[in-house]
Amino acid sequence: MASAFALSCARRGERTLLMELGVKDKSSSLFGAAQVDSEIREVDENLYAVNVTPQAAMEEYALMVLKIKLIYRAVFENRVVKAFLRVVPGLNELLMLGKAYYHVTEEDERGKPVWDKVIVDAPATGHGIFFLKIASVITNLINSGRMYDEAQSILELLRDETRTGIALVTLAEDMPVNETLMLRKVIEEEMELPVACVIANAIYRPLFSEEEEDWIEAARRHVDRDADESEEDEESKVLGYLEAAKFRIDRVAMQQKYLEKLRAEVEEPLIEIPYYFFDRMSFAIIDEIAGDLDEVLPAETSSAQSAG
Repeated sequence: MASAFALSCARRGERTLLMELGVKDKSSSLFGAAQVDSEIREVDENLYAVNVTPQAAMEEYALMVLKIKLIYRAVFENRVVKAFLRVVPGLNELLMLGKAYYHVTEEDERGKPVWDKVIVDAPATGHGIFFLKIASVITNLINSGRMYDEAQSILELLRDETRTGIALVTLAEDMPVNETLMLRKVIEEEMELPVACVIANAIYRPLFSEEEEDWIEAARRHVDRDADESEEDEESKVLGYLEAAKFRIDRVAMQQKYLEKLRAEVEEPLIEIPYYFFDRMSFAIIDEIAGDLDEVLPAETSSAQSAG
């Protein structure tokens, strides 16, 4: 979903950066590009990607502060220092958030923003909450110093609804919807961060009218009584088609139930993305989803987005 949103932004003419956070590279396979690592790479027109790891973010940050690589190596590649940094709680998350903050605020030699959009493919619910909370945790623990100042700047950016919006992505099923509603409550009420929208993914579209559904159910019961499962006759084949239709009807009904729950409890826009019947994720699907997003998203959206 983050890749599709990034592609949608890039096609609107916005210079877009897609940030993965220390995961197995997905962008290169989706966009048919060279492997995406800690170096920013162009994967499509106006679209760039980077896979941020804590180690690479630490090196980049340290070099920005220390200026000289030799000093960085003497300090941060020291065995004792490296062992200490590995056990500092929340340091990895802060480094990756700091990397996102840097690119959102990055300017070129003319003083203009380098990126029109920065899309962060955030972690799933549990880790995602910790990832988004770490800046406020630090500002609550300490009240001065460089780490406090930078955590405070990150927190201010995250809370600025003119620049940041969190897109919550869910399936229209019991556990994902309940988890998403819980996450939304934590993000808005506890962390005071802006939720831009909720995206319901893999939605089955209705295929049948009520009359057709009634006919399918009646036919399924009739054929079920007469079909001999031991034989590959025409009736058993028809039963297979009817069972497939019944599955589709039940799936649509179940998803609509949870979509209604989201509509009742969520104030933000609810975006529905269809289920695409392909064996594996590919650029073709990302391209289709980007088109779906183009139809429902306004032309002007916030400067930094997070999908998780």
